[in-house]
Amino acid sequence: MIDLQRSIDRYIGGALCLGYSFLPNPKNLRREDVKEILVVRLWTLGETLLTFPMIEKLREEFPKAKITVLARNRNKDIFKYVDFVDDILLFERENLGNLRKMRGHFDLAIDTEPYLRVSGLLARFLGKHNIGFDHGVRGRLYSEKVRYDASQHCAEIFCDLLKPLGIDYKPKKLCKLKVSAKVPNFGERVVGMHVSTAESAQYRAWPQPNFAKLIDMIHEDDSNAVVVLTGAPGEHKINESVIKLCKDRSRVKNLAGVLSFAEFIALFDHLDLYISNDTGPMHLAAAQGCKTIGLFGPNLPRRFGPFPVDGEQNIGIYHGDKLRCSPCIKVHEGSFKKCRRMKNGTGECMTLISPEEVFEVLST
Repeated sequence: MIDLQRSIDRYIGGALCLGYSFLPNPKNLRREDVKEILVVRLWTLGETLLTFPMIEKLREEFPKAKITVLARNRNKDIFKYVDFVDDILLFERENLGNLRKMRGHFDLAIDTEPYLRVSGLLARFLGKHNIGFDHGVRGRLYSEKVRYDASQHCAEIFCDLLKPLGIDYKPKKLCKLKVSAKVPNFGERVVGMHVSTAESAQYRAWPQPNFAKLIDMIHEDDSNAVVVLTGAPGEHKINESVIKLCKDRSRVKNLAGVLSFAEFIALFDHLDLYISNDTGPMHLAAAQGCKTIGLFGPNLPRRFGPFPVDGEQNIGIYHGDKLRCSPCIKVHEGSFKKCRRMKNGTGECMTLISPEEVFEVLST
């Protein structure tokens, strides 16, 4: 299904971008004219969290403007836990009629998507002025274009979208979400792990036996340590598969599908450490100030690691540079190549990270 959506976006969306680009597009935006701002963010929990420093800075620079986010059902809830977004507009089938009536409604539309054609079309349709990344045919749609500097972390790349507004900003950290939910006390020392990945590229997952061995090493080192495995309801079974491989199952808790989203966010205040594949919950842990270790192979921690990736609070472990094919995920190019070097059910690059190495890192 995801591959079909990407194909439709690439070919049909590309043709629409080309046609739309010949229509007049006003430039010379004056800051004093900006009363309504739209931020287009249609995909993924992780990248949504990485846009927050940019949106927060936008609120600071335009305190009287109304900031609306165009989102999907799968990422809309995350915006409820920040105070710099005024409204959420949905890009879903049932709301297309309302969107058609809003042509040119926003004084400024900022497209944060790195490669989707449909996001560029929406920014052009809904905004009088629009800003987006300049690569690909979609780059022809925007009033102001920004270079996607892939040598930076994605949180910094998103902030580059503010440069056409005269704002040069580099964030120091992600934005902590505000929740009032409570979670149970699981023990004196609690280590969190996320063993699943998003369905878009499951070869990003570290092998399940490696997680189990790491859990055993933590238990052997600390008799009081409890490990909690996080996830959505559909990831409960994967967590159970890992638990079955552990020596002491009594000190491993499967929280997939057990916690509400608000409780999941609150959980990070009670964790000593979080170890995760390259996926959304890793960024959530970093945003909440929990020490985070991200495991990488198909993607680069320099670009998508737990921000800030400084080797102290947050760490990205990566050995993909030992293989020619890594990184094979390049979101700004729309590149999600299917892995041809699978080993033990995942990408070979992920198997280059040993449980011993991760244990050494978390022990320092």
